[in-house]
Amino acid sequence: MIVVGLAGGSGAGKSTVARMFAGRGAACLVVDEVAREIVRPGSSVLAEIELAFGPEYLLPDGGLDRRKLGRRVFSDPVALERLNRITHPALVREVSGWIAELAGSAAPPLAAVIDAAVLFESGLAKLADAVVVVVANERVQAERIAARDAISVGEALARVRAQKPIEEMVACADFVIRTDCSLEQSEAQVDKVWRTLVSGGPIRAGGSRAQCERETMER
Repeated sequence: MIVVGLAGGSGAGKSTVARMFAGRGAACLVVDEVAREIVRPGSSVLAEIELAFGPEYLLPDGGLDRRKLGRRVFSDPVALERLNRITHPALVREVSGWIAELAGSAAPPLAAVIDAAVLFESGLAKLADAVVVVVANERVQAERIAARDAISVGEALARVRAQKPIEEMVACADFVIRTDCSLEQSEAQVDKVWRTLVSGGPIRAGGSRAQCERETMER
């Protein structure tokens, strides 16, 4: 079983590419869903967030007001870093457990795909044998986010620009897939990458990716 890190900014099309990999036999874990689970009411991670940001970021039912906190951290790099230091270690623990469970199963899948916008920032890239970065131009990303989250394109564009620069992600990638093209063209790119991933041949991270991993460890 090969472990694949699937990265890209919000709105880049990671979910679409993940579904394409799943259709070819991969097990896929959406890290955003894991992120929602680790901040469930009563969790230690939610308690840390409340301590760091205040009770005004909780909903009346005790859950996290993700939209309100999102507006705060995507406009304040210091706040975003504070949130990341709380949530990222928990994400790595949860994803590591998922990989171990798949690897130890009676019939492991051909590939385990970690779908994570924060693949590099969180340290999740260190769990992957290969990294795939999904890219689209920032206007396409912003329009997708605005439609998905019912926010303005301007607010969505601010979110895109608050994320890790796409050039840095691409420099850390073993493969790059574009989604600001036809679905058929994206499918063709996924096919090519999938054949390489499951061929059994070695996939060696280049110097750039190795440097990315060292930088992640040093943070």
